[in-house]
Amino acid sequence: MQSALPVTGAFLAVAFADGRYDPLEERRFLSTIANAPALSGIRTEALQEAYNMLRAEIETDYPSAAAKILAAIAAAKGDMAIVEAVKVAARGAIVADRRLAPQEEVALDRIAAALGLEAGAV
Repeated sequence: MQSALPVTGAFLAVAFADGRYDPLEERRFLSTIANAPALSGIRTEALQEAYNMLRAEIETDYPSAAAKILAAIAAAKGDMAIVEAVKVAARGAIVADRRLAPQEEVALDRIAAALGLEAGAV
C-alpha cells in the first residue's frame, strides 16, 4: 500500500480541495485506476485500500490528511513511476469534476512542490 498512498492521496487532496466531492468523481477515479498505464504497476486492491482509509481521514480533517498525503508524495519523489502515477491521479481529480477550481489549482501546486517540481507542472 506504500506506493498507493501518494497516488490515491493526490487524487483525494485535489478532489476535496474545493470542499465538494461528488460520487461521480469516485466512479471516474476508479475507472482511471483501472485504465491508466501509469497506475498499472500498483495493485488495484492497494489503491482501493488506500482510497478508503484516506477518504475517511480527509472527510474528518482535511488539513491533517493533506499534510500526510503531501509527506507521502514527497517521500516517493525519487521513484519516477510513482511520480508519474501521482501526476495522473491528481489530474484525474480535475477531469473527474470537469473543472478546475482555484482551491484545486492550489492543491495541484502543493503536489508539484512535494514532488520537487515547479508550480503548474502537475
